[in-house]
Amino acid sequence: RLFISPPPEKPTIKSAFRYPLGQAIFGIGVGTVVESKNDAFAVGDKVRSESMPWQAYAILGEDQLIKLPTNDSDLSDHVGVYGMAAFTAYLGTIYAGKPEAGETIMISAASGAVGQVAVQLAKARGLRVVGMAGSDEKVEHVRSLGADAVINYKTCGDLNAAIAEAVPNGIDIYFDNIGGEILDAALLNLNPLARVVLCGSMSTYGAAQSKIRGITNLPSIIVKQVTLQCIYYLPHYGTQRETNFIQEMTQLVEQGKMQFRVDERIGLESAPQALADLFAGKNFGKLIVKV
Repeated sequence: RLFISPPPEKPTIKSAFRYPLGQAIFGIGVGTVVESKNDAFAVGDKVRSESMPWQAYAILGEDQLIKLPTNDSDLSDHVGVYGMAAFTAYLGTIYAGKPEAGETIMISAASGAVGQVAVQLAKARGLRVVGMAGSDEKVEHVRSLGADAVINYKTCGDLNAAIAEAVPNGIDIYFDNIGGEILDAALLNLNPLARVVLCGSMSTYGAAQSKIRGITNLPSIIVKQVTLQCIYYLPHYGTQRETNFIQEMTQLVEQGKMQFRVDERIGLESAPQALADLFAGKNFGKLIVKV
């Protein structure tokens, strides 16, 4: 079995990912070893790779593979609830966000792969959680995760007014997955010493440069001494932070305190449309493809 995770960031890094004609696209994936000539890996081992080709079988070297724990979790969980998106949510919420009970966190794309985990981690630490989502169905799902308030950013009208109403006491942590005008509106509602976690910029991926909305409200956060921190999971793989993440997520899952919605597509032939749906916002939850 093989599961791949269409990555939202790679099409935007044109210089780093140029595929010759005939070469398989690659990305994050998990699979099962069916043949091995390396003593470090045995047939039946579950493995993860950052360079898993989009194909049914792949030949990869030891330096391209990470052996996954031998537990009862489903293979797909390692691109799901224990995967990159959930780890990113953990890093952003816990280490960059530095949450304290009673604070307010706002999370954009709160029904997505990263956002849904961030919502639940924040609630587990006693924060007031305000989510943002792009459809009524997604809004209801975010509420079901425990969010105290949810904004439908596609129908709310004036973003600044909608955010101000949802956060009457201001924002202490803003977890940004969207960028653009939503990030700009959030900046106006930050409290002094707030933390902004810059995780993604889905509103700009694939957009023409002339269509990208710039940030105009940066001056408003200077006197508030706001911290802006980018978060990227890859440097943290194999560190104590990943160990802490796996331990906490396992505990939350076993206690029934962590939901993780997956949008699973079947068959390699569904991968191109899955990637297109990701950028169009047509997925609901973490998008994975079962090959």
